[in-house]
Amino acid sequence: MVVTTENKKKSRGFLSGLNQLRVGDYKIAVTEIKAALGINNRNSFYAYRDGKIEPKVTQAKAVEGVFNKYGITANIWDV
Repeated sequence: MVVTTENKKKSRGFLSGLNQLRVGDYKIAVTEIKAALGINNRNSFYAYRDGKIEPKVTQAKAVEGVFNKYGITANIWDV
């Protein structure tokens, strides 16, 4: 079987958005993102961050709102 780019699932994580955060804001922002996603454990957070679980539209808007609060408006999602 040949795996092509059409067969691969594209991830929709927000790791590039996290990489743009200042170090001092990181922990607070992660706490706010967890609340926006409605999760409370780090394994679920890592799955959303890496794009293994795709967020719902409402969750994605809430995550974008958290990043916008810290001045990050572009290149939030890894696509």
